[in-house]
Amino acid sequence: MAIDHTALVAPGLREVTADGKLRLRFHEGQMRAWKSKKRFVFMLAGTQGGKTSFCPHWLHREIAEVRDEGQGVGDFLAVASTFDQFKLKMLPEMREVFEHTMRIGRYWAGERVIELAAGLESGGRFLAERQDDRMYGRIILRSAEATAGLEAATARAACLDEVGQPEFTLGAWEAVLRRLALYQGRVLGTTTVYGLGWLKLEV
Repeated sequence: MAIDHTALVAPGLREVTADGKLRLRFHEGQMRAWKSKKRFVFMLAGTQGGKTSFCPHWLHREIAEVRDEGQGVGDFLAVASTFDQFKLKMLPEMREVFEHTMRIGRYWAGERVIELAAGLESGGRFLAERQDDRMYGRIILRSAEATAGLEAATARAACLDEVGQPEFTLGAWEAVLRRLALYQGRVLGTTTVYGLGWLKLEV
């Protein structure tokens, strides 16, 4: 599916046009985050600021760039602050983009991963027959409350939702950084500003 990343002032973040092109309508703040070349990008905004819905599109671009560089794809992280946040907000957004819109993902509930289709194209082949089989690529979906679940992968990029909530601890942040260390992977952190925690002190 071709993607038009042009910023437009219009309701709704995404639209699939009649010719099959995905058009993303970013507001000014989203576009600033999209254009940033920094390794660590943080989008701080109030409620309904378009943070969670932005995450899967940013992550999709990171995955596509790894493929375009000829490195192949591996593991990527999508981490919400709490399990409820993961289940009610992040997971539906990730599945909507990768499974239903782009049609390059398949969700394995037991492992909490989205398998990526070979070639990262709609209609591409999924390699796994069971959830623990080898996959062309994976998005590992976790909550920061269970830091042990963040220690199981060498990731190429990470999207962290509501990273400023108290449940997203400094230990969880450091666990994510360890997973990204080998490839010096990029991070998108999104959150409403809640208080003077590690996000303020460390970032």
